[in-house]
Amino acid sequence: MHKFHVVSQFLRHPILLYARLRNKILSRKKRTFFSPSPYSISETRENRLDEFAAKHYREVSFLDNASWKKTVASNTVFVAGSDIIWQPALGYPAKNFLDFAVLAGLPCFSYASSIGSPDLPKKYHRAYRRYLGAFRDISVREEAAAKMLEPIICKPVTKVVDPTLLLDSSDWNTFSDQAQLSVEAAPSGFVFCYFVMDDQRYWDYVASVHEQTGLQVIVLPMHYRDEEQPYSIVLDGTPYEFVWLIKNAEFVLTDSFHACAFSLQYEKEFYLIRRTRKAEDDKYNDFLGRYNLISRVVDSEKPFERRRETDYSCAIKQLAKDRADSYAFLQKAVSNM
Repeated sequence: MHKFHVVSQFLRHPILLYARLRNKILSRKKRTFFSPSPYSISETRENRLDEFAAKHYREVSFLDNASWKKTVASNTVFVAGSDIIWQPALGYPAKNFLDFAVLAGLPCFSYASSIGSPDLPKKYHRAYRRYLGAFRDISVREEAAAKMLEPIICKPVTKVVDPTLLLDSSDWNTFSDQAQLSVEAAPSGFVFCYFVMDDQRYWDYVASVHEQTGLQVIVLPMHYRDEEQPYSIVLDGTPYEFVWLIKNAEFVLTDSFHACAFSLQYEKEFYLIRRTRKAEDDKYNDFLGRYNLISRVVDSEKPFERRRETDYSCAIKQLAKDRADSYAFLQKAVSNM
């Protein structure tokens, strides 16, 4: 959903307007958590991402009473899900909790929603309970989130896999076959670097890796600092190239949850440098612990030490079970509508 600007619904339920105005006025905490470094991508990359979005996404907006009344009359099902959408730094629970749909009495459930915080402020408990308590079924991505939410909303919460893990590597192969890499990958192998945060520690560590291995380094940049590195920079990358680079890399260096998830899919050697923002540790601890991959975490303050051997046999079996359980959750949730 792109926008919800139905005036009649805001007038009928003033809490909707209150939540949005409150979050706009009290946005300081959000800025401290969601504080990306200024970064403008190339025009080519922007065009390619627009093409990708047009092919894979269907955005829907509700801008008038007529379209909303039609949606309500059809008993449309709404699903909430994604990375840190229920992070309290976003402010008073609002659209990410499907408040507009809940107050209209529409069926709602969540799939793999993530919180990204070790606790929830008590001042928001009532709102969490009001909206999430009305969901037919609730699932989250991290076990810690399930344990935190259940006593607050007084409903069972199911842990499921991240949506990217619902598909297996054969599915993602079809996806990555659409990649158009604008740099030449060395036949002798390359290291793929993908960092969500802007942190010089990462590049100091990459320099150590490059010096020890002599391998080509390919970077999918997220910041100006990334583009300034003396390596092969993919300035026009899309999700196609992201998956292709993980699949074909000798190994992966990252601070990204999803780069770790795709490394598991492809049973790829990878090294995770933890972010300085400790509030997000649960998602890494849950994922790496469940699949016995804690050993893939490295200390960026220490010299690089390559560890090639990773026994993925138990992890792949666990993932297959978790994937089946997650599909079972989805089938149950849909049948409950």
